[in-house]
Amino acid sequence: MPVANWLLALSCAAPLLSCQAPPSPARPFAVVFVSESDPGVRLSRVHVRVDGDLVGESGSNGLVRTNIYGKPGQRLRIKHDCPDGHEAPPAPKILRLRRFEGIDQFDPPEMEIMLRCQPVQRLAVFIVRAKNGPDLPVLLDGESVARTNRSGVAHFSLRGTPGTEYIVQLDTREHPRLLPHLPAHLFTLPDADEIFVINRSFEVARQRQRSGRHRPRITKIE
Repeated sequence: MPVANWLLALSCAAPLLSCQAPPSPARPFAVVFVSESDPGVRLSRVHVRVDGDLVGESGSNGLVRTNIYGKPGQRLRIKHDCPDGHEAPPAPKILRLRRFEGIDQFDPPEMEIMLRCQPVQRLAVFIVRAKNGPDLPVLLDGESVARTNRSGVAHFSLRGTPGTEYIVQLDTREHPRLLPHLPAHLFTLPDADEIFVINRSFEVARQRQRSGRHRPRITKIE
């Protein structure tokens, strides 16, 4: 084919190529990130990153609102940094951008993403109610931490990591007549703040009479 005909063919094909649809541009997607330490407990000072870029820090309401630009179907990596005393799950979240069909595109709804920051330590509160057990030392893992009052009531608290086991005992060694002796209770701290109640009833053993020889009784007969 002559060179002139090739040039003519290319000039005719150019309009066809220009009629192809250009790639769809990135559009904004409204997203709200909700940071919680426990379900329903909002957490501040959580830094949120999308594909490595910082998009905001949660306030007292635990929220970060932002617009993310992308294309429908695009997947983004969500990572968040928790404040001191909390830790984030090791695996990051994956956000898939979605277009909501049949909804006003000028005011689309926000996509809500929940972010968890698990507390490293939990609060454990112990309440002791000892019937017939006033003024008893309360032992935690063998160490004295409290003492019951005149009504047999005591309480103490501490913080520990979830899964920690605690042995609480009522020390009766100063009151040997109380039964049972040195009763023990085992508790396991869950992944939540917890109140442990110890209800213990003591019996008071009767004091044994000392057995001794009775002097013989002498009756005088005249």
